[in-house]
Amino acid sequence: MSQSLSKILYVEDEPDIQAVAKIALESVGGLTTEVCSSGNEALEKVSVFKPDLILLDVMMPNMDGPTTMKAIREIPEFTTTPVVFMTAKVQPQEV
Repeated sequence: MSQSLSKILYVEDEPDIQAVAKIALESVGGLTTEVCSSGNEALEKVSVFKPDLILLDVMMPNMDGPTTMKAIREIPEFTTTPVVFMTAKVQPQEV
């Protein structure tokens, strides 16, 4: 049974990056996108929005991407929801 991909929960703390990603995901990709500015906000919205995929920024203040994923995985209905980590860090010493 294949699952369709139509709803993305995007967690990113930088407003400019949020805007570009939302345009790309919705206008180009035709996806419904819910943007969250923090891991805590994602935890508040995930159960209501019910995403097919979660895009997480790796580095965020207070709750980083891996910590956010761990908390989302504790919610029974999201134990197998695909998660993709994203980062703007590209220098070898940053990665």
